[in-house]
Amino acid sequence: MAGRVRLCADAVGGRLLNTVYRNARRKCYAGGIIHFPLDGFFFFPYSSLMAFADFPDKEGALQIFRRSLLQDRLAHAYLISGGDIAALDKFAVLLAKILNCEAPPQRAPSGVGLDFCGQCRVCRQIDALQQADVSWVRPESKSRIITIDQVRAVMDTVHLKAYALPFKVIIVSGADRMNIQAANAFLKTLEEPPARSILLLLSTEPQRLLDTIVSRCLRIRLSETAAAASDAAGQDWLSRLCEKSGNAKNGVGARYQILGDLVDCLSLKKKEIEKKLAADSPLAVFDDLEPDLRKRFEKELAAAIEAEYRRQRADLVSILQWFLRDVWLHTLCAAVPLLRFPELAQESQRIADRISAEAALKNIAIVDALQQTLNTNVQEALALEVALLKISL
Repeated sequence: MAGRVRLCADAVGGRLLNTVYRNARRKCYAGGIIHFPLDGFFFFPYSSLMAFADFPDKEGALQIFRRSLLQDRLAHAYLISGGDIAALDKFAVLLAKILNCEAPPQRAPSGVGLDFCGQCRVCRQIDALQQADVSWVRPESKSRIITIDQVRAVMDTVHLKAYALPFKVIIVSGADRMNIQAANAFLKTLEEPPARSILLLLSTEPQRLLDTIVSRCLRIRLSETAAAASDAAGQDWLSRLCEKSGNAKNGVGARYQILGDLVDCLSLKKKEIEKKLAADSPLAVFDDLEPDLRKRFEKELAAAIEAEYRRQRADLVSILQWFLRDVWLHTLCAAVPLLRFPELAQESQRIADRISAEAALKNIAIVDALQQTLNTNVQEALALEVALLKISL
């Protein structure tokens, strides 16, 4: 038996702690840390928990935060954006540990830490998501929405004095998924931030946040290699699109072949996501869970799968948008070095020779509208079909 997991109330902190029986802990800690936070689950293998100085992008996002600490000008709210929500989550964990580490290897003149030890009690608690002064908010259910009830619950804790740490940290992962009621409730806290509280908003689509929220945050972007340049499956589909649209006489039949290839590509991506996240889930670690806890983990796993699928689907649609931008640049007689996909320059040129600059620009707008539509509850196949039939190739 992998061991039973039970949750017990911490009378002092008023929060839920994870109590794992010893035999379960041995299995769990052998390969990483399994976390059962109040509002979602995470799985961070030990290899992903790194020192501040070892984190990528030293000259970018981390240095912005380090300068704030050195100058004793820490913002009350940070909007941290990037293409991978898992990387943003890890970055937020690092910042929470830097702010509250009991034995930082480096300190600013003001005494605040500039790094974290990773070994002290607080660092271990934050890694295990068992620190009452570090709260998480994440989208719930397959609709991937952060509700007003979630925001109100965590905001109630913001105005309370920290239990034990120098800073109370609130991490909103997927902040762009706040509905309008939740966003407005969150805005009130941003307008009157409590002392010694730091709000970290994590988003892969910061453009979807209210302008009034964005304007009250210090923005940090994690530098990364663009997904469009690294998605082999997406570029393979793009190559097939070029092949099937190469002849203007191919007509509607070719469009439906392109659609079929796209649906197959998305289906494969979803299966890979399901396999990977299921392997990282507590459901794969523990054989004997309480029914209510199992049901909760199943719900959260489904939400995590849907969230990652939507992100990868958006990346795939972005590849098409970048390619159509290349077509538009050809209609303007732009130089090849400006192209996103120079290896497909001949294919994009052939399409550009058949359409006007106005039609090429309209193509980009169609795909942009498709991205927005896919963020709603529209039927995916129908949205893709309508967009591909509208595009001029």
